[in-house]
Amino acid sequence: MPDQVDFDDVADELYSLDPSEFVAARKDAVARARKAGDRKTATAIGALRKPTVVAWMVNLLVREEPEDVAELFDLGDSLREAQRRSAADELKELSGARQQAIRALTRRAVKIAAEHGKPGADDAEREIGQTLNAALADPDVGERVRAGRVVTAESYSGFGPAMLALAPELPDEEEEPGDEKTADEEPETVDQKALDKAREQLEEAREDEASARADAESARAEAESADENLAEVKERLARLRSELHEAEEQEAEARRTVKSADREARRLKRVLTDAQARTEEAQNAVDSFRRECSLQE
Repeated sequence: MPDQVDFDDVADELYSLDPSEFVAARKDAVARARKAGDRKTATAIGALRKPTVVAWMVNLLVREEPEDVAELFDLGDSLREAQRRSAADELKELSGARQQAIRALTRRAVKIAAEHGKPGADDAEREIGQTLNAALADPDVGERVRAGRVVTAESYSGFGPAMLALAPELPDEEEEPGDEKTADEEPETVDQKALDKAREQLEEAREDEASARADAESARAEAESADENLAEVKERLARLRSELHEAEEQEAEARRTVKSADREARRLKRVLTDAQARTEEAQNAVDSFRRECSLQE
């Protein structure tokens, strides 16, 4: 009985591969699962999406530098705790540390990818940094990054308290005294309802963007799967056509052989008939000769 295929082991293996090797390896893993009689696992493996180059760079970073990545997530936990306590000074310090850690990890990811023969594109560093930032703010993204199964570059599209974890460093300098408003100046008025509405629209736009990105990635994956299926069908069709052509040639040769054998059989039958007739004539002659000899005696 074929060995059972473990989904997590296969997923870990696939997302560690160069993206150019992903599709062939996934196809092989699906075939192994089907051979083992595990259709559920085969379907789950077949649904795994090929990662982009940037996603692969993040996955590779997680595998090559697990401790540094774990420290980044610990820093994210500290940021959330400082946010919860509204500790402004600590939040400022941790935000700076976060940015420094992400920059270092981003540079390391690009270097590791180059060592694997994949120099990063111009926007690779930016997208890697956005993905690591999103991993600290969005638990779902964080789970994918921790597992090293990122499919595409991520960005945080939510709105609200989690955004504090993505806030830039606070300014280092206090306001100059001359910048403070005097008692004679009118305070700046803010239309809170308009601000709330703008924030709501921003949140909706980000949600729409995230949804559109997910739909685009899903469509890309479906198109890729369709291309793979089409290539397999074309390959099978070409093979079947070749086999059909060979079978037709074999049939034609067999027909020629049958006709030739039939002609030879008819010729040999005629030869046999002639031989039988000659044998009968000779036998009659011998019998007649014997009768004559018997009468003379």
